[in-house]
Amino acid sequence: MSIISLLNQIKNEEIVLPAIQRDFVWPENKVLRLLDSIMRGYPIGLALLWETYLDIQYRKFNEAFRDGQIHDFKENKRKNKRKLVLDGQQRLQSLYIALYGSYNGRLLYFDVLSGRESDDVSEEKYDFEFLDKEGFDCWHAEMNTGPGAPDASENGGPKYLVKVADLFAAGVRERSALEKRIKQQVTLGDDDEERLRMNLARFDDVLTKNPNILKVSVIDEDLPGDNPDRKSEADVLEIFVRVNREGTPLSRSDLIFSMLKLNWRESAESLPEFVREINEGNAFELDTDFVIRCLFAVSGLGTKFELDHLRRKNNVDLLRNNFKACCDAIRSVVDAVSRECWCSSSSLLGGHATLVPFVYYLFHAPKHEVPVGQIDAFRKALYVFAFARPFSRYADSRLWKFIRQEIRPLVENKDYHFPLDRSVAWVKYWESITGFNERLLQTNVTLTLHVLQNLSSDKSKYLRNAGQIDHIFPRAELRKKGYPEPEINHF
Repeated sequence: MSIISLLNQIKNEEIVLPAIQRDFVWPENKVLRLLDSIMRGYPIGLALLWETYLDIQYRKFNEAFRDGQIHDFKENKRKNKRKLVLDGQQRLQSLYIALYGSYNGRLLYFDVLSGRESDDVSEEKYDFEFLDKEGFDCWHAEMNTGPGAPDASENGGPKYLVKVADLFAAGVRERSALEKRIKQQVTLGDDDEERLRMNLARFDDVLTKNPNILKVSVIDEDLPGDNPDRKSEADVLEIFVRVNREGTPLSRSDLIFSMLKLNWRESAESLPEFVREINEGNAFELDTDFVIRCLFAVSGLGTKFELDHLRRKNNVDLLRNNFKACCDAIRSVVDAVSRECWCSSSSLLGGHATLVPFVYYLFHAPKHEVPVGQIDAFRKALYVFAFARPFSRYADSRLWKFIRQEIRPLVENKDYHFPLDRSVAWVKYWESITGFNERLLQTNVTLTLHVLQNLSSDKSKYLRNAGQIDHIFPRAELRKKGYPEPEINHF
């Protein structure tokens, strides 16, 4: 199947992205390198699709991609035939953006005079770049500074940029007219003319004729909708998990979120929306991983990203039912830590994991509020964990052990005292810290210096307002003077 055939199916919404797929994450340079590979005729792998008539939540490919987009998902209630992408989303989305759309508001251009041979085959041979109107106009103005001015490209020699979408849509006559126009505008040598002719022909060939550059495998292709041999949602989810485990492009939490989206459709929009909301006005920078970890914890499923939990429908139902209250508990923790502990940055607290026990605690507390008389214990326990940072390593086992052994028995008995003494005891056991002393403060120097300067965050809008957390004297000078390393780096 040719690339153009695939992209036409994407444009017609025949090939779509299931909710289990993560966001488009390829940086610009990776997209450009993909186009270079295609122009060279290099194979770019396999796209795995699943043809189905089932009502599975999906979204269209993005034409106008922008960082941080929130997706709109659709239902297939009429049970039309759809091909869902299980593997190859990043490559297909890159090609769709390149030929039909834009990347953060910029269009893709191709230097049709590039493609010169190089001694280093690893260098990009064909020059593509994303430009906004201003960038293109700037090149165009330079190109027209004189009659036939040979504007130099990165590979040396003349350069002529053509919008990829225009080149893609051009027929034989349009390409011939473009070739004549370029020869009139730019002084070309014989090699340049030959390369221009070859590039225009090659661009058409690799996209519309060559079926070997991007191979496609379609599960259940052309099987009748009622055929008993068709794969179930559970089968395809297992295929998706195994494919992505083998290639390891997805983290464990990515797979967890993908499985959640398949079995709990609303999470595809509600989870990212909550993450965006909770990070407004602070520097906690909480992410989907943190929310899922908290959701697992409050649902009694531990704090590890265990894929097997989501293969049971009752566990997914449990997560769905606890989601709103868990979000409220996270909101309450963010408020309490900001107002009562005077901190609004996860990095100062030793990472997101430090907050998980407090989310579990407030999830079960009446009205998700710190009970009267417990603010002091809440604050002291938070700072004990923040300074000692016991959850910055072995978080999966330590978090759940502390929650299961210290907080859960209390809340099950409707005792809402925060276990400060036990927090101190565990920190002593895990990190061998015996009290509020120099060693504790030295364990998290950044937090120590922020507390000393009465700063609530490690972020500042104006550089000169940033906290003083570096050395007063250059380290090299202190070393020359013979100071030992522990003193040089002492708070």
